Amino acid sequence: MAPGANQRRFMGKRQYTNREWKLLSWWLATYHPGADIIMNERVGPVITPSAATFPAAADGDLLRVRNRWTDAIYIEGGALNLVEAKIDPDPGIFSQLIHYARKIRADPNFAEFAAAPLNLIALVYNDDPSVAQEAPWYGVRWVVYQPALQGFLPPSMGTSPLASIGSLLPQDWPARLKSWGILSGGMNQSG
Repeated sequence: MAPGANQRRFMGKRQYTNREWKLLSWWLATYHPGADIIMNERVGPVITPSAATFPAAADGDLLRVRNRWTDAIYIEGGALNLVEAKIDPDPGIFSQLIHYARKIRADPNFAEFAAAPLNLIALVYNDDPSVAQEAPWYGVRWVVYQPALQGFLPPSMGTSPLASIGSLLPQDWPARLKSWGILSGGMNQSG
């Protein structure tokens, strides 16, 4: 067995570390117990090899192989919420969420939510203030959630003191996000 292999498990054909899986699952169970939750979902349209070729229904899933996996999607209060969970976040979390947002808006499986608000949520365990301060520019709600991952102690929520400083991104960035149907839901809000 490879080093570290005993710390991983497969969920929905995707490898997760136990800690990220617990972080996401516990946060959803604690703050969104009544939501409709979908975890490890491929999002995006079925890509056909050519415009003249239409796949059979069974082939549709094979053509979604290039689509990416979201950590979680939950539907609550009429809004569609995309969650990306990280133990140690990096700036790539924003591009992942924006990529998933574009994919879900083009996904025929989510067509009934085309007019629903779309919220992007970065769920992190270890806060990185230098990354957190950019969240508002990307329309991402930054949530720091720090449960005791080794046990079953009550969770604690935290916020980053630097998250309100702002970013050096272009001033029209929020308008770009809005044009894609992504709402800037604020940040540092629990659940």
